[in-house]
Amino acid sequence: MQNKMSITSIVLIIIISVVVFTFGFTDKKSNQALVAYKVYLDGGVIGTVSDDKEFDDFINDKEKSIKDKYGVNKVYLPDGVTVKKVYTYNNSYDTNADVYNKLINKKKFTIKCVKVMINNPKKEDYKEKVIYVLNKDIFDEAVDQMIRAFVGEEEYDNYVNGTQAEIKETGTMIESIGLEEEITYKNDYVSTDNLIFTNSEDLSKYLLYNTTDKQGTYIVKEGDTISDVANANKLNVNEFLIANPSFNSENTLLYAGQEVVVGLVNPVVSVEEVVHSVSDEVHHYSIETQYDEKQLTVYEETIQNGEDGMDRVTKKLQYINGQLMDSRNVSSVEITPSVSKIIVKGSRKARHIADLDYWAWPTERPYTISTYYGYRWGTMHAAIDITGPGHGSNIYAANNGTIVQARMGCSPGYTSCNGGRGNYVIINHNINNLYTIYMHMTYVNVKDGDTVERGTKIGTMGNTGNVYPIPSSYNPTGGTHLHFAVSHGSPATWNYTAFDPLTLY
Repeated sequence: MQNKMSITSIVLIIIISVVVFTFGFTDKKSNQALVAYKVYLDGGVIGTVSDDKEFDDFINDKEKSIKDKYGVNKVYLPDGVTVKKVYTYNNSYDTNADVYNKLINKKKFTIKCVKVMINNPKKEDYKEKVIYVLNKDIFDEAVDQMIRAFVGEEEYDNYVNGTQAEIKETGTMIESIGLEEEITYKNDYVSTDNLIFTNSEDLSKYLLYNTTDKQGTYIVKEGDTISDVANANKLNVNEFLIANPSFNSENTLLYAGQEVVVGLVNPVVSVEEVVHSVSDEVHHYSIETQYDEKQLTVYEETIQNGEDGMDRVTKKLQYINGQLMDSRNVSSVEITPSVSKIIVKGSRKARHIADLDYWAWPTERPYTISTYYGYRWGTMHAAIDITGPGHGSNIYAANNGTIVQARMGCSPGYTSCNGGRGNYVIINHNINNLYTIYMHMTYVNVKDGDTVERGTKIGTMGNTGNVYPIPSSYNPTGGTHLHFAVSHGSPATWNYTAFDPLTLY
């Protein structure tokens, strides 16, 4: 009996030992913390995966279309998604596919590229522009292509390579080429929701037109000229040539059926080109009229023939995106003096009535016409812009007349002052309903009701009102020029028809 009890006790001890060993082992195993990776979207948990690298590789394999589209080897998590290592006692995980499917329904994945930030601290109202590119070289190449469109292939290559021809007597030489804006670069992870440029060709078109939309085209008709096509599509010739770089000049012949681009150039960045120019310019003779009250009104006699002179003029020319914006005279040397033409007319004309035979030039010489009458940037520029003589140089009445409006009160930088005209003068020439207007002046030296004769000083050249570039502490004389317009009807009432002033000369 005692043996039997001993055997039973031994069996019980073995059973208890097995149970304790088994459960003790199990309990010990469950108390060991496991590594896991929680996936957060904008701060909230959307799943837990067992291996962050496997999850990363899974995404990279699934997003083959993104890699093919952008030509990259790696796709990254969306913005706002983070993966954090945690320790857990729960060995139940989400599959990579489950977490991935939650992500693709909420946010786009990202790729590594370059964020290009464009700023212009010289312009107070300038807003930063951001462009995304796969790498910095793409942006640099696109800017290079854009510069070539504005400056010209051969001219730019000679400038870059240092092979420009030296100026011996007359000629031009590029002094500098660059962007007005400041460009900074930053490596970043960018959502594929954004426009990301993968090649310089597409980016250069965007930089030129400020849009990725396809530009308008025109099919040339028999007899069309570049000037005709440009004008019909609200472009000036220079803008047309920039949009169609295969054409060398306005005189390039077009053929029927040819397709040309007529998109309006609206550059994202501003290409500034500074040119040193030396040229021999004709100094046209002036005309002096003397009156003989003893002669009949039909009497006219030339008592001295006029002769043009010649000046050698050195200038600094500033082009912004191919458009001449400023011309500053460095020096002017008279090579041949001009000789005035002197005419004697019978019966002196009333001083307030214009003499339609002779119009005085409204600025000092030498000068440059920076913008001609015609389309510019998609709108009609119904005047000529004259620059060169410099800030504060004299402005003259183009002919006899009466001052209709003389307005002051504008300081540089206030672009809307006097409706954008700045300080200005309007003259009624009291014949054929002809008026002239002189805009953006610094000072006005006449008042309403004054009578002026041809050549009378009426003010000084300036940069008030709506001018470009806008004057600033960096460039206080920026935008200096005279906006000179001629019209039938008074600009004072804004009811007039302008025409090309150069038809008077």
